Amino acid sequence: MMNARFNLPAGVTYALGPEVRQRRAIERIVFETFHGWSYEEILLPVYDAHALFAHSAGPSQAGATYCFTDVEGELLALRPDLTSLVARAVATRCRDWPRPIRLCYAGEVFRNAQAARRATDANWQLGAELFGNDRLEADVEVLLIALEALERLGLATARVSLGHAGLLAGVAEELALDAAQRAELRDIVDRRQFDALEQWLRARRAPLFWRDALTVHGQGAALRQIRAQATNPQILMALDDLERVLDVAAALDIADRLTFDAGQVSRLDYYTGMTFRIYAPGSGVALGSGGRYDALARLFGAAEPAVGFQLSLDGLARATDNLALPAPPVTRLEADGDDLTAAFRHARAARRAGESVEIRTSRHSFPPDR
Repeated sequence: MMNARFNLPAGVTYALGPEVRQRRAIERIVFETFHGWSYEEILLPVYDAHALFAHSAGPSQAGATYCFTDVEGELLALRPDLTSLVARAVATRCRDWPRPIRLCYAGEVFRNAQAARRATDANWQLGAELFGNDRLEADVEVLLIALEALERLGLATARVSLGHAGLLAGVAEELALDAAQRAELRDIVDRRQFDALEQWLRARRAPLFWRDALTVHGQGAALRQIRAQATNPQILMALDDLERVLDVAAALDIADRLTFDAGQVSRLDYYTGMTFRIYAPGSGVALGSGGRYDALARLFGAAEPAVGFQLSLDGLARATDNLALPAPPVTRLEADGDDLTAAFRHARAARRAGESVEIRTSRHSFPPDR
Protein backbone atom coordinates (compact mmCIF):
# COMPACT_ATOMS: atom_id res chain seq x y z
CA MET A 1 0.00 0.00 0.00
CA MET A 2 1.26 3.45 -0.90
CA ASN A 3 2.46 5.70 1.89
CA ALA A 4 -0.18 8.35 2.70
CA ARG A 5 2.48 11.02 2.24
CA PHE A 6 2.31 10.36 -1.50
CA ASN A 7 -1.47 10.70 -1.92
CA LEU A 8 -2.44 13.14 -4.67
CA PRO A 9 -3.22 16.66 -3.42
CA ALA A 10 -6.59 18.11 -4.41
CA GLY A 11 -6.56 19.32 -7.99
CA VAL A 12 -3.56 17.23 -9.07
CA THR A 13 -4.32 14.80 -11.87
CA TYR A 14 -2.52 12.43 -14.22
CA ALA A 15 -3.67 11.62 -17.75
CA LEU A 16 -2.65 8.35 -19.41
CA GLY A 17 -3.08 6.59 -22.76
CA PRO A 18 -6.59 7.13 -24.18
CA GLU A 19 -7.11 10.23 -22.01
CA VAL A 20 -4.02 11.84 -23.47
CA ARG A 21 -5.04 10.97 -27.03
CA GLN A 22 -8.43 12.56 -26.39
CA ARG A 23 -6.87 15.74 -24.99
CA ARG A 24 -4.40 15.99 -27.86
CA ALA A 25 -7.27 15.59 -30.33
CA ILE A 26 -9.17 18.40 -28.58
CA GLU A 27 -6.10 20.63 -28.64
CA ARG A 28 -5.55 19.95 -32.34
CA ILE A 29 -9.16 20.79 -33.26
CA VAL A 30 -9.22 23.95 -31.15
CA PHE A 31 -5.87 25.18 -32.47
CA GLU A 32 -6.94 24.46 -36.05
CA THR A 33 -9.88 26.76 -35.36
CA PHE A 34 -7.64 29.45 -33.88
CA HIS A 35 -5.21 29.25 -36.81
CA GLY A 36 -8.14 29.37 -39.24
CA TRP A 37 -9.01 32.81 -37.84
CA SER A 38 -5.36 33.97 -38.16
CA TYR A 39 -4.32 33.62 -34.51
CA GLU A 40 -0.60 33.00 -33.89
CA GLU A 41 0.54 30.86 -30.98
CA ILE A 42 2.41 32.35 -28.03
CA LEU A 43 4.34 30.30 -25.44
CA LEU A 44 4.01 31.64 -21.90
CA PRO A 45 6.18 31.30 -18.77
CA VAL A 46 5.00 29.05 -15.96
CA TYR A 47 5.83 31.66 -13.31
CA ASP A 48 6.31 35.41 -13.12
CA ALA A 49 6.50 38.23 -10.61
CA HIS A 50 3.73 38.02 -8.03
CA ALA A 51 3.09 41.75 -8.49
CA LEU A 52 2.00 41.15 -12.08
CA PHE A 53 -0.89 38.93 -11.02
CA ALA A 54 -1.69 41.03 -7.93
CA HIS A 55 -2.19 44.16 -10.04
CA SER A 56 -3.93 42.54 -13.02
CA ALA A 57 -6.28 39.90 -11.62
CA GLY A 58 -7.15 41.72 -8.40
CA PRO A 59 -6.55 41.07 -4.69
CA SER A 60 -8.87 38.07 -4.40
CA GLN A 61 -7.13 36.18 -7.21
CA ALA A 62 -3.67 37.33 -6.18
CA GLY A 63 -4.31 35.81 -2.77
CA ALA A 64 -4.95 32.45 -4.44
CA THR A 65 -1.53 32.17 -6.05
CA TYR A 66 1.25 29.73 -5.19
CA CYS A 67 4.12 32.01 -4.18
CA PHE A 68 7.83 31.44 -3.72
CA THR A 69 11.01 33.52 -3.69
CA ASP A 70 14.05 33.23 -5.89
CA VAL A 71 17.64 33.30 -4.59
CA GLU A 72 17.64 37.11 -4.70
CA GLY A 73 14.49 37.36 -2.61
CA GLU A 74 12.06 38.44 -5.34
CA LEU A 75 8.51 37.22 -4.74
CA LEU A 76 7.37 35.06 -7.65
CA ALA A 77 4.16 33.15 -8.35
CA LEU A 78 2.99 30.24 -10.45
CA ARG A 79 0.60 31.66 -13.03
CA PRO A 80 -3.03 31.70 -11.80
CA ASP A 81 -4.09 33.36 -15.06
CA LEU A 82 -2.78 33.41 -18.64
CA THR A 83 -4.43 36.53 -20.05
CA SER A 84 -2.27 38.81 -17.90
CA LEU A 85 0.87 37.23 -19.33
CA VAL A 86 -0.35 37.67 -22.91
CA ALA A 87 -1.27 41.32 -22.25
CA ARG A 88 2.16 42.05 -20.78
CA ALA A 89 3.85 40.39 -23.79
CA VAL A 90 1.84 42.52 -26.22
CA ALA A 91 2.51 45.72 -24.26
CA THR A 92 6.26 45.13 -23.97
CA ARG A 93 7.28 42.98 -26.94
CA CYS A 94 4.81 43.89 -29.67
CA ARG A 95 4.77 47.68 -29.59
CA ASP A 96 5.74 47.93 -33.26
CA TRP A 97 3.51 45.15 -34.55
CA PRO A 98 0.61 46.16 -36.80
CA ARG A 99 -2.78 46.04 -35.10
CA PRO A 100 -4.89 44.11 -34.48
CA ILE A 101 -2.75 41.40 -32.89
CA ARG A 102 -4.26 37.92 -32.63
CA LEU A 103 -2.61 35.41 -30.29
CA CYS A 104 -3.55 31.95 -29.02
CA TYR A 105 -2.07 29.66 -26.38
CA ALA A 106 -2.42 26.57 -24.24
CA GLY A 107 -1.25 26.15 -20.69
CA GLU A 108 -1.94 25.08 -17.15
CA VAL A 109 -2.92 27.55 -14.45
CA PHE A 110 -2.30 27.11 -10.74
CA ARG A 111 -4.73 28.39 -8.10
CA ASN A 112 -4.21 27.93 -4.39
CA ALA A 113 -7.90 27.90 -3.52
CA GLN A 114 -9.89 25.67 -1.20
CA ALA A 115 -9.41 21.97 -1.89
CA ALA A 116 -12.96 21.55 -3.23
CA ARG A 117 -12.47 24.37 -5.74
CA ARG A 118 -8.98 23.19 -6.74
CA ALA A 119 -10.49 19.86 -7.69
CA THR A 120 -13.11 21.44 -9.96
CA ASP A 121 -11.44 24.57 -11.33
CA ALA A 122 -10.22 24.55 -14.91
CA ASN A 123 -6.51 23.72 -14.77
CA TRP A 124 -5.55 23.56 -18.43
CA GLN A 125 -6.74 26.30 -20.75
CA LEU A 126 -6.85 26.87 -24.50
CA GLY A 127 -7.23 30.56 -25.25
CA ALA A 128 -7.32 33.28 -27.89
CA GLU A 129 -6.83 37.03 -27.43
CA LEU A 130 -7.39 39.92 -29.86
CA PHE A 131 -5.58 43.22 -29.16
CA GLY A 132 -5.95 46.62 -30.77
CA ASN A 133 -9.63 46.65 -31.69
CA ASP A 134 -12.25 48.20 -29.41
CA ARG A 135 -15.14 47.75 -31.81
CA LEU A 136 -18.11 45.42 -31.93
CA GLU A 137 -16.58 43.20 -34.61
CA ALA A 138 -13.83 42.12 -32.22
CA ASP A 139 -16.36 41.04 -29.57
CA VAL A 140 -18.35 39.12 -32.16
CA GLU A 141 -15.21 37.53 -33.62
CA VAL A 142 -14.16 35.87 -30.37
CA LEU A 143 -17.69 34.61 -29.77
CA LEU A 144 -17.80 33.06 -33.24
CA ILE A 145 -14.39 31.43 -32.76
CA ALA A 146 -15.47 29.88 -29.48
CA LEU A 147 -18.71 28.58 -30.98
CA GLU A 148 -16.93 27.17 -34.04
CA ALA A 149 -14.39 25.32 -31.89
CA LEU A 150 -17.21 23.80 -29.85
CA GLU A 151 -19.12 22.81 -32.99
CA ARG A 152 -16.05 21.06 -34.37
CA LEU A 153 -15.79 19.17 -31.09
CA GLY A 154 -19.38 17.98 -31.44
CA LEU A 155 -20.71 20.48 -28.87
CA ALA A 156 -23.00 22.47 -31.15
CA THR A 157 -25.63 22.65 -28.40
CA ALA A 158 -23.34 24.58 -26.04
CA ARG A 159 -24.77 27.93 -24.94
CA VAL A 160 -23.16 31.30 -24.22
CA SER A 161 -24.24 33.30 -21.18
CA LEU A 162 -23.54 37.01 -21.74
CA GLY A 163 -22.86 39.56 -19.02
CA HIS A 164 -21.16 42.93 -18.82
CA ALA A 165 -18.71 44.38 -16.30
CA GLY A 166 -20.46 47.75 -16.61
CA LEU A 167 -23.59 46.45 -14.89
CA LEU A 168 -21.92 45.66 -11.59
CA ALA A 169 -19.70 48.75 -11.89
CA GLY A 170 -22.78 50.91 -12.38
CA VAL A 171 -24.57 49.40 -9.40
CA ALA A 172 -21.45 49.89 -7.27
CA GLU A 173 -21.29 53.52 -8.37
CA GLU A 174 -24.96 54.15 -7.61
CA LEU A 175 -24.62 52.62 -4.14
CA ALA A 176 -21.26 54.35 -3.47
CA LEU A 177 -19.58 51.03 -2.59
CA ASP A 178 -15.95 50.83 -1.60
CA ALA A 179 -13.66 48.11 -3.01
CA ALA A 180 -14.40 45.64 -0.20
CA GLN A 181 -18.18 46.11 -0.49
CA ARG A 182 -18.02 45.74 -4.26
CA ALA A 183 -16.10 42.47 -3.90
CA GLU A 184 -18.68 41.25 -1.37
CA LEU A 185 -21.54 42.12 -3.72
CA ARG A 186 -19.84 40.40 -6.65
CA ASP A 187 -19.32 37.25 -4.59
CA ILE A 188 -22.99 37.14 -3.57
CA VAL A 189 -24.16 37.61 -7.16
CA ASP A 190 -21.66 35.10 -8.54
CA ARG A 191 -22.85 32.47 -6.06
CA ARG A 192 -26.50 33.13 -7.00
CA GLN A 193 -27.41 33.79 -3.37
CA PHE A 194 -30.54 35.77 -4.19
CA ASP A 195 -31.98 35.81 -0.64
CA ALA A 196 -28.62 37.00 0.65
CA LEU A 197 -28.55 39.67 -2.07
CA GLU A 198 -31.91 41.05 -0.94
CA GLN A 199 -30.77 41.11 2.69
CA TRP A 200 -27.51 42.79 1.67
CA LEU A 201 -29.39 45.53 -0.18
CA ARG A 202 -31.92 46.03 2.64
CA ALA A 203 -29.08 46.40 5.15
CA ARG A 204 -27.81 49.35 3.07
CA ARG A 205 -31.29 50.79 2.46
CA ALA A 206 -30.71 50.30 -1.25
CA PRO A 207 -33.62 50.10 -3.72
CA LEU A 208 -34.64 46.51 -4.34
CA PHE A 209 -34.66 47.31 -8.04
CA TRP A 210 -30.95 46.45 -7.94
CA ARG A 211 -31.83 42.90 -6.89
CA ASP A 212 -33.84 42.49 -10.09
CA ALA A 213 -31.18 44.25 -12.17
CA LEU A 214 -28.54 41.77 -10.99
CA THR A 215 -30.64 38.61 -11.35
CA VAL A 216 -32.63 39.08 -14.57
CA HIS A 217 -31.85 36.86 -17.55
CA GLY A 218 -33.12 36.34 -21.07
CA GLN A 219 -32.55 38.40 -24.20
CA GLY A 220 -34.10 41.64 -25.43
CA ALA A 221 -36.90 41.72 -22.86
CA ALA A 222 -34.43 41.29 -20.00
CA LEU A 223 -32.30 44.16 -21.25
CA ARG A 224 -35.36 46.38 -21.63
CA GLN A 225 -36.44 45.54 -18.07
CA ILE A 226 -33.22 47.02 -16.72
CA ARG A 227 -33.24 49.97 -19.13
CA ALA A 228 -36.73 50.97 -18.01
CA GLN A 229 -35.44 51.99 -14.58
CA ALA A 230 -31.68 52.51 -14.93
CA THR A 231 -30.15 55.96 -15.43
CA ASN A 232 -26.52 55.22 -14.61
CA PRO A 233 -24.28 55.88 -17.67
CA GLN A 234 -22.19 52.73 -17.12
CA ILE A 235 -25.30 50.56 -16.99
CA LEU A 236 -26.83 52.19 -20.07
CA MET A 237 -23.58 51.77 -22.02
CA ALA A 238 -23.45 48.11 -20.99
CA LEU A 239 -27.00 47.57 -22.23
CA ASP A 240 -26.12 49.24 -25.54
CA ASP A 241 -23.14 46.89 -25.99
CA LEU A 242 -25.18 43.79 -25.24
CA GLU A 243 -28.06 44.80 -27.50
CA ARG A 244 -25.63 45.27 -30.40
CA VAL A 245 -24.08 41.85 -29.82
CA LEU A 246 -27.51 40.18 -29.70
CA ASP A 247 -28.59 42.05 -32.86
CA VAL A 248 -25.55 40.74 -34.76
CA ALA A 249 -26.14 37.25 -33.35
CA ALA A 250 -29.70 37.35 -34.68
CA ALA A 251 -28.47 38.40 -38.12
CA LEU A 252 -25.99 35.49 -38.08
CA ASP A 253 -28.68 33.00 -36.97
CA ILE A 254 -26.92 32.19 -33.68
CA ALA A 255 -29.17 34.19 -31.36
CA ASP A 256 -30.63 30.96 -29.95
CA ARG A 257 -27.18 30.08 -28.60
CA LEU A 258 -26.74 33.34 -26.67
CA THR A 259 -28.59 34.59 -23.63
CA PHE A 260 -28.14 37.53 -21.30
CA ASP A 261 -27.58 36.88 -17.59
CA ALA A 262 -27.13 39.95 -15.37
CA GLY A 263 -25.68 37.73 -12.64
CA GLN A 264 -22.87 36.54 -14.89
CA VAL A 265 -19.96 38.33 -13.23
CA SER A 266 -16.28 37.48 -13.34
CA ARG A 267 -14.00 36.95 -10.34
CA LEU A 268 -11.24 38.73 -12.30
CA ASP A 269 -10.99 42.50 -11.87
CA TYR A 270 -9.61 43.34 -15.30
CA TYR A 271 -12.80 42.91 -17.37
CA THR A 272 -14.25 46.22 -18.56
CA GLY A 273 -16.96 45.30 -21.08
CA MET A 274 -18.88 42.31 -22.38
CA THR A 275 -18.16 39.08 -20.51
CA PHE A 276 -19.37 35.56 -21.16
CA ARG A 277 -19.32 31.97 -20.00
CA ILE A 278 -19.97 28.87 -22.08
CA TYR A 279 -22.00 25.94 -20.80
CA ALA A 280 -22.91 22.52 -22.11
CA PRO A 281 -26.66 21.79 -21.73
CA GLY A 282 -27.48 20.22 -18.40
CA SER A 283 -24.17 21.21 -16.81
CA GLY A 284 -23.55 24.02 -14.35
CA VAL A 285 -19.80 23.88 -14.91
CA ALA A 286 -18.51 26.33 -17.49
CA LEU A 287 -16.61 25.01 -20.51
CA GLY A 288 -15.01 28.41 -21.02
CA SER A 289 -15.18 32.11 -20.31
CA GLY A 290 -13.96 35.42 -21.63
CA GLY A 291 -14.73 39.03 -22.36
CA ARG A 292 -13.37 42.52 -23.00
CA TYR A 293 -10.54 43.95 -20.89
CA ASP A 294 -9.52 47.32 -22.34
CA ALA A 295 -7.59 48.51 -19.27
CA LEU A 296 -5.32 45.53 -18.63
CA ALA A 297 -2.43 46.47 -20.92
CA ARG A 298 -2.26 49.92 -19.31
CA LEU A 299 -0.71 48.26 -16.28
CA PHE A 300 2.26 47.52 -18.51
CA GLY A 301 2.50 50.96 -20.08
CA ALA A 302 0.35 50.56 -23.20
CA ALA A 303 -3.20 51.68 -23.95
CA GLU A 304 -4.50 48.58 -25.72
CA PRO A 305 -8.13 47.51 -26.11
CA ALA A 306 -8.47 43.73 -26.00
CA VAL A 307 -10.98 40.90 -25.93
CA GLY A 308 -10.50 37.16 -25.63
CA PHE A 309 -11.57 33.87 -24.07
CA GLN A 310 -10.35 30.60 -22.66
CA LEU A 311 -11.73 27.08 -23.02
CA SER A 312 -11.20 24.53 -20.28
CA LEU A 313 -9.42 21.47 -21.64
CA ASP A 314 -10.54 19.54 -18.56
CA GLY A 315 -14.17 20.52 -19.14
CA LEU A 316 -13.99 19.75 -22.85
CA ALA A 317 -12.51 16.33 -22.13
CA ARG A 318 -15.42 15.52 -19.81
CA ALA A 319 -17.96 16.77 -22.36
CA THR A 320 -16.52 14.96 -25.39
CA ASP A 321 -16.29 11.30 -24.39
CA ASN A 322 -17.20 10.40 -27.96
CA LEU A 323 -13.92 11.98 -29.06
CA ALA A 324 -11.82 9.33 -27.29
CA LEU A 325 -9.72 8.00 -30.13
CA PRO A 326 -8.69 4.36 -30.61
CA ALA A 327 -5.04 3.52 -30.34
CA PRO A 328 -3.27 3.65 -33.72
CA PRO A 329 -2.50 0.30 -35.42
CA VAL A 330 0.82 -1.14 -34.29
CA THR A 331 3.24 -3.50 -36.02
CA ARG A 332 4.47 -5.91 -33.34
CA LEU A 333 7.91 -7.45 -33.75
CA GLU A 334 9.36 -10.31 -31.75
CA ALA A 335 12.87 -9.71 -30.40
CA ASP A 336 14.54 -12.72 -28.82
CA GLY A 337 18.12 -12.65 -27.64
CA ASP A 338 19.46 -14.50 -30.69
CA ASP A 339 17.72 -12.25 -33.24
CA LEU A 340 17.82 -8.68 -31.89
CA THR A 341 19.44 -7.26 -35.02
CA ALA A 342 16.73 -8.55 -37.37
CA ALA A 343 13.93 -7.31 -35.13
CA PHE A 344 15.32 -3.81 -34.87
CA ARG A 345 16.14 -3.72 -38.57
CA HIS A 346 12.49 -4.45 -39.29
CA ALA A 347 11.43 -1.89 -36.70
CA ARG A 348 13.48 0.87 -38.31
CA ALA A 349 12.14 0.02 -41.76
CA ALA A 350 8.57 0.13 -40.44
CA ARG A 351 9.20 3.50 -38.80
CA ARG A 352 10.60 4.93 -42.03
CA ALA A 353 7.34 3.82 -43.67
CA GLY A 354 5.38 5.73 -41.03
CA GLU A 355 4.15 2.71 -39.09
CA SER A 356 3.92 2.43 -35.31
CA VAL A 357 5.94 -0.44 -33.88
CA GLU A 358 6.15 -2.38 -30.63
CA ILE A 359 9.11 -4.58 -29.78
CA ARG A 360 8.02 -7.71 -27.91
CA THR A 361 10.05 -10.36 -26.22
CA SER A 362 9.28 -13.78 -24.80
CA ARG A 363 11.11 -12.84 -21.61
CA HIS A 364 8.57 -10.61 -19.90
CA SER A 365 9.43 -8.15 -17.19
CA PHE A 366 7.13 -7.88 -14.20
CA PRO A 367 6.57 -4.94 -11.88
CA PRO A 368 8.08 -5.26 -8.41
CA ASP A 369 5.99 -6.57 -5.54
CA ARG A 370 3.67 -3.96 -4.07
